[in-house]
Amino acid sequence: MGPITLFDKSFLQALSTDEAVWFDNFFYPVIAPLFFIETLADLWKTPRVGKSAEDEVGIIAAKTPEMSGGPCYFHHDLCIQDLLGNHVPMNGQIPMANMRRVVRDNKEGAIAEVTSEAKAFQRWQAGKFYDVERLYAREWRRQVENIDLTGIERAMKQLGISSKTCKTLDSAFNLAEQFLGEVTKTPSRFDAVLEVFDVPSGMRRHIKERWKRKRKPSLRSFAPYAAHVLRVELFFSIAVGANLVASTRASHKVDIAYLYYLPFCTLFVSSDKLHRQCAPLFMRANQEFVWGGDLKEDLRNLNVYFSGLPEEVKQRGIYKFANRLPAESQGLIRKLFEKHTPNLLKTPETVDPKKIDKDAHKRLLDDMKLWESAPAMATGDQASAGELETMIIKRAISRNRGSWVQIGPEVVGDDI
Repeated sequence: MGPITLFDKSFLQALSTDEAVWFDNFFYPVIAPLFFIETLADLWKTPRVGKSAEDEVGIIAAKTPEMSGGPCYFHHDLCIQDLLGNHVPMNGQIPMANMRRVVRDNKEGAIAEVTSEAKAFQRWQAGKFYDVERLYAREWRRQVENIDLTGIERAMKQLGISSKTCKTLDSAFNLAEQFLGEVTKTPSRFDAVLEVFDVPSGMRRHIKERWKRKRKPSLRSFAPYAAHVLRVELFFSIAVGANLVASTRASHKVDIAYLYYLPFCTLFVSSDKLHRQCAPLFMRANQEFVWGGDLKEDLRNLNVYFSGLPEEVKQRGIYKFANRLPAESQGLIRKLFEKHTPNLLKTPETVDPKKIDKDAHKRLLDDMKLWESAPAMATGDQASAGELETMIIKRAISRNRGSWVQIGPEVVGDDI
């Protein structure tokens, strides 16, 4: 429930596990692939005193959303699909990973299996890591350490970008927009764009022919999402060249990559100063940046409120007793709901138990089984896929997390 919210590692790391439970419950989190990679990379980061690297990763894994939201496709894959002509939504929808399209009775559906990321986070909480994950973490950490922002700074200065020619982040954004308009002016420049996106050689001819058939449009109209990603890249390089972003901190290059996923959310919450300065430049009018410390404080207030409920109520599971934002919550979270998801604040209609169809639950389960066994949609048809008749999202949910019972005793199993 709640607004679709992109978050970064800095925000989640600052939360207690109990606060993270309420973030998961009252928002619909977008899990960027970068968050998964950053978390795993902590296996090769110097841990705090008294903690092992495995402990640190397990702590973050325990805070990762599992009851709602979902992981997003990797931005590079989305860029290539966009260039191929397969629509990438940029209106706040999450292009969820692990989604398979199916057809049943000439109607389309989608099944989201439990993701490999979700399974990995559960393993990490228990301190279990595959050897390949440790190797991947080491390689990622090495790549970050080898990022050469001073090289980007020198290259930009050779193009005339400096603190004198570009004095503000707004100016850097405007210059990025200007450069973006130039990248498809000639076929050779378009080839350079395909090189930047590391498009597989077998796809380049098809993409370029499509571009020519459409009379060589700008990248903004030809592939809007790819244009967004390139805009972020250009902006960052210009900002580094103009000394608006420090070239001494390689991790800035990682931090800025979260902005690739801004089109897939309503809110972006972070405790990173670079995000606070830069993200609003790339957000739609109906989006909002939220400072992580402010949201943490209101999540703490929610935790205090719910902790005061009777024990018998809390044992029912938060999905039952906390399915609406309580009237007592009058802080930031309510303001965000009022602005972005006001319908979720309306009092639900009272259902007469006598009118509940006792067979409805069985019919729903039977219908879900039919959808799960439905044949997959042909690959070529997915580019023009229509409205979905149904969507089934499977989740791996811990029965207990932090101080809280998430799933009540009426649901059988240890972890659901």
